[in-house]
Amino acid sequence: MIVIELRGFDKFINFCKEFPLKSRIAFDEFSNESSRLIADRARRKAPYRTGRLRSSIKALNGRVEAQAPYALFIEYGTKKMKAKPFLRTAINELIEELRRILASEIKDVFGLR
Repeated sequence: MIVIELRGFDKFINFCKEFPLKSRIAFDEFSNESSRLIADRARRKAPYRTGRLRSSIKALNGRVEAQAPYALFIEYGTKKMKAKPFLRTAINELIEELRRILASEIKDVFGLR
């Protein structure tokens, strides 16, 4: 007769049950924090004339929006105007920090801290 004892199987089962919720919470936290960081940086990078563009940049539910009607033209330019990217520049400057934040959230989900 062979007897196999599984130690920690209850912990594994609990982890599997909790994983979907914990991962969703971690992703939401990452999404909200990263959008806030990007919006803050984009506001500093946006060209300033009247302040309307900068004040229109918001972090909303894990998204970054520049609500000024001409934001797209500033970001990408037009035939008659050179682009002055502020949002893409902000993302590029923060990419390593965002990776670190995401890695930290993943470690929390897996209990690696």
